[in-house]
This record gives sequence, structure tokens and C-alpha cells, in this order.
Amino acid sequence: MQPRSIIVTGASRGLGRAIALELARQGCQVTLNARSQDLLAQVQAEIEALGGQATFLAGDISQPDVAERLVAAAVLAFGRLDGIINNAAVLEPLARIADSDPMAWQHNLEINVLGPYLLTQAALPYLRRTQGRVINISSGAAVRPTAGWSAYCSSKAALNMFTAVLAEEEPDLVALAVRPGVVDTAMQAILRDQGHQAMKPEVYQRFIDYHQQQALLPPEKPARSIAALALHAPLAWSGRFISWDDPDVLALIAEGQT
Repeated sequence: MQPRSIIVTGASRGLGRAIALELARQGCQVTLNARSQDLLAQVQAEIEALGGQATFLAGDISQPDVAERLVAAAVLAFGRLDGIINNAAVLEPLARIADSDPMAWQHNLEINVLGPYLLTQAALPYLRRTQGRVINISSGAAVRPTAGWSAYCSSKAALNMFTAVLAEEEPDLVALAVRPGVVDTAMQAILRDQGHQAMKPEVYQRFIDYHQQQALLPPEKPARSIAALALHAPLAWSGRFISWDDPDVLALIAEGQT
């Protein structure tokens, strides 16, 4: 059986890196994307050290030519495309609506919504051939309004609806929006550094407590769930917004171990 070919964006660090490594451990061929070529090369080397295969394309996924070239790179390297994981995202601007910078707000939507749209559109001709999967990394912020996070909350809510519409339009594909939980990544560091300026004090303190109490999830935990969804999520789930630790997801992982 030919290995699965999966694209992962935001793959240079944090959750994206952990997803890429988990996919490689499960025998997938991985195409990596982020803006830093040096960091992507390091992740590629880690995958190859595991005995896996990887290629990468550095660039801003919100640019149409990058999305098209990324899909082309995956198909050229591995001959097929079985899934994409739209993980690249930004949190900023952390600002109240009245004080926010319109250009920063626009940039957030370009990365968090336009990027997944562009990559999905470019990948669809190949995903239809393999009856593949589109996994969009969402957030609890999609359904929980938080002061100071207007751009991020709005972008993740939009991503959830994009996922649901994709499931309606592409009945042979699996499209899922996944809540990865509160993960120990650079985004959390930004939140702790800047969040006090715009967030409600009690909400900001909650994230400080997560860090101090070492309650943040290591990226490897949700990465395992996301990899399982990218490889095995059934068609009946398409269109769902699902948590990394949903009982259905944990059962899917358990089935893969038997």
C-alpha cells in the first residue's frame, strides 16, 4: 500500500511540528510549510532521522502562489495527495475592537482564513482522487468570545463555517475543524506577554495560571489526535467541529493501536 501524502502548514514549530513528526512515525510522507526555511529544514531532518520522508516549501500560505506551489511540491515529491492540515495561524492583534489596528486585523484573517481557503482550493483536484481529508485547526475561541481577541475569535469561527460548507460541497471528502486545547506553544507565550493590555484581568490570569501550574498541553498530545483524524476520520464525521480529546477521537486512536 502506497504511503499517505499529507501537507502540514505552520510546521516549523509547536503543534505543526508535532503533527508532522507524528504523521512521519505513522509512515506518512509529509510536505511541510511555514515562513522559516531554516526551521523547516530542521523538521525535515528530524523526520528523516525517524526513517520518514519529507519535503518542504517556505512561504506565506496566505499568498495564492505559495498555496499552489505547495500542492505542486507535494505531488511532485510523492505522486499523490491524501490530506492537508491547515495549522498555520496567528493570534494577534491582542486589542480591544476600539483600539485595534485594521491592518493587523486584516492580516489575521489572511493567515487564519484565507490561507486555509487557498490551500484547500489548490488541493481539491488531488484530494478528490484519493477521497482525502481536510483538517482545519480551530480553537475554543471559535465559540467562546474573549475580550481582546476579536480577530482571532472571528477567524476561527469563520474557519469552522468554512469547514462545514466544504463538507456540504465535497461529499466524498472528510472536512473537520479540530479544537486542539490549550497547548504549550509560542502563541501562549505571546498571550502571556501581551494579553494584559486588552483581556479581562480574570481571563488573562487564567492563562498565567495554566503556565505556572504546568497545565498546558504538550503539543504531542493533540498532535496524535490530529494525525489520527487526518488518516482515519470516517466520512460520517465530515463537517464537525471536534475536540482533540472527544471520546470519538480517542476511540479512533485506540482502534488504530489494535
